[in-house]
Amino acid sequence: MARALARINLLRGADGAQALIGIVLVIASIVIPILAGSAYWTHNFLIVSLFVSVAVVQNLLLSDAGQVSFGQGAVFGIAAYTVGMVGTLWSQGFVIGALCGMAAAILLGLLFALPALRVQGYYLGFVTLSAAVVFPQMLVALNDYTNGINGIPVTVPGLSEQGQTGFTLIALLVIVLTSAALLFHAAFRATRAGRRMRVAAASPEAAMTLGIDPGRLRFLAFSIAAIGTGIAGLLYVPVLGFVSPYAFRVDLSIFFFFSVVIGGNGQLLGPLIGAWILYLVPNALLAGWSDYRLVGYGIVALLIMLVFPDGVVGSMMDRLRRFRARESVPLIAMDHLLNDPVTDLSPPASATSAIVVTGARKSFGQLAALGGVDLSVTAGHIHGLVGPNGSGKTTLLNAISGLAPLDSGVIRIDGTDATRFAAHRLAALGVGRTFQTPRIFDSMSIWENLMIGADAAPTHDPWLLRTLARDEESWSESRPDLLPHAQRRVLEIMRVIASDAPILLLDEPAAGLSPEERRDFARLMRFLRDRLGRTILIVEHDLDLVWRVADRISVLDAGLIVAEGPPDEIHDNPRVRALFTGTINA
Repeated sequence: MARALARINLLRGADGAQALIGIVLVIASIVIPILAGSAYWTHNFLIVSLFVSVAVVQNLLLSDAGQVSFGQGAVFGIAAYTVGMVGTLWSQGFVIGALCGMAAAILLGLLFALPALRVQGYYLGFVTLSAAVVFPQMLVALNDYTNGINGIPVTVPGLSEQGQTGFTLIALLVIVLTSAALLFHAAFRATRAGRRMRVAAASPEAAMTLGIDPGRLRFLAFSIAAIGTGIAGLLYVPVLGFVSPYAFRVDLSIFFFFSVVIGGNGQLLGPLIGAWILYLVPNALLAGWSDYRLVGYGIVALLIMLVFPDGVVGSMMDRLRRFRARESVPLIAMDHLLNDPVTDLSPPASATSAIVVTGARKSFGQLAALGGVDLSVTAGHIHGLVGPNGSGKTTLLNAISGLAPLDSGVIRIDGTDATRFAAHRLAALGVGRTFQTPRIFDSMSIWENLMIGADAAPTHDPWLLRTLARDEESWSESRPDLLPHAQRRVLEIMRVIASDAPILLLDEPAAGLSPEERRDFARLMRFLRDRLGRTILIVEHDLDLVWRVADRISVLDAGLIVAEGPPDEIHDNPRVRALFTGTINA
C-alpha cells in the first residue's frame, strides 16, 4: 500500500494529456491525407512527423537535462547517410544498413555527451554546432564513400508499397515512432530517473546533495536523444527515397532546436506544434521561398516569441495554470508532520559522534573562510552553529556536504573518512542539506518536489510520504512557483525530511518564516530529534530559536570556533555576547 502511494501514474496530469493529444494529431495528420488520396500532404506530414520525433528528444535534452545541443541534425543525418552508403552503395541491404546507421548515430550522440561533462549551456551548444556545420561538408569531401553532391537514391520496396487502402508500412512505422516518442517522454518524466534529471538540470548543487550524479544523467540524456534521433534518421531514408548532403545542412539542427523553443520549452506538445509551424509554413505553404528557410525560421521565431514569450503551448498552459491558481493555492504546513502518530521509528539513544571535523581550512584566494575548525556533532542531537555574517558558517556546511572541498583537514561522517567525497557520495552516507535560498524546482509539481527527496531515501518509501498521502492529489496538480517564500522554505525542509537522511544540515531554515511558523519549526526540530533520532546541524540567525532547540552550540567567528557548549553556558559567555551586541535574546 505504501509503495502504491509513492508511485506516480505515468500519464496523469498535463504531461499525459499533452502526449495523448499529440498522438491523436500525429495519427490524424497522416491518416486523413492517405484516406483523401493526397500524396503531397501525406509526404509532407510523414516528413514533419519524423522531425517531430527528433524534436521530442531534443525537448528532453533541452528542458529535462538542461543541455543545449545544436547537433541533432548531424546525428539524424549520419544515421540516414549510413543507411544509404551501407545499404545501397555497398549493397548490404536496408536491414544491415539500418543497424550500421543506428550504431553511427549512437556513437556520434555519445561523442556529444563527452564535452557536456566539461562545458555547459551555450558553450556546449557551440561545440555541437560545429559538428552540424562540418557534417555536410564532410559528405561532399568524402566523395569516394558518399557519392558526394550527387547523393544516394535508396529504394525499400517492402516499406513503400501501398495496400488497398493506400496505407504503407513506412507510414505505420512513422506513426508508431512519433507516438512512442511522445509517450516515452511523458512516462520518463514521471520516473525516478526523469525527476532526478530535471533536478540536476535546474540545480546541480541541490542535485548532488540528494545523491544525484549530474554527469551520469547528462550522459543518459544524450544517449536517449541519440537513439531517438537515430531511429528517425533510419526511417527518413525510405520516406524520402534519397539522401543528399544538402538535406543535412546546419539549418536542420537549428530547425530541431527552434521547434522546441517556438512550441514551448518543456511542454510535451510543444515540439509538435513548433515543428508543424516551422516546416509546413516555409516548406509546404511557401515552397517557392525555400532558399530563405533560415530567414523564415528567424522571422517566425521572432513573431511567436513576441506574442508567446514561453512558446505557443508554454504560454497557453501558463495562462491556464495561473487562472486555476486563483481559486486556491495549497497550504504546506509543518503541522501535517507534527500531528502524525509515529510510534515505531524512534531509534535507540547514542552518544557517538555523527560528524567530526578536524583542522578544517578553506581559503578563497587570499581570504581564509575557515582557519582550522574543529567540530563534533553528537548523533541524535541538535547542534547550533551561530556567528556573525561572513564568519564561515555556510562554508563549513558546504565542506561537510561535499560542495566545497577543504584545502586541508579531515571530515568524518559516522566514522567514515569523507574528506574527499563528492556531494552525491556524502548524500549516500545519509547527509541531507537545505540552502539559504530554497532550491525548489518550479517546473515540477509540489508533490514531485517531495518525491525528489523520497527518491534519495534508502527504501524509496519514507514515512513522510505515507503521512502526506492525503495531500497527494492536490499537490500533484499544483506547482510551487506561486507559493510565497515561507512556503517554499517549508517545502524544502519537507523534501530533505523525505530523504530519510539521518544527518540534516540546515542553512538558515527559519529565514522568512512567521512567528507561528517558527514555533512550529522548533517543534518539528524536536520531533525529528526525539521521535526519529535525526542528527541536526543548524545554521540560523534567529538566536532565540537556536537557544530553544539546540542541545549544544558552537560559535564561529572569522573562520574559527571561539566558543562551544550547552545553550546556557554559551548564553552567559561574555565573548559571545560581545559578538552579537545585545541581540542574543532576539
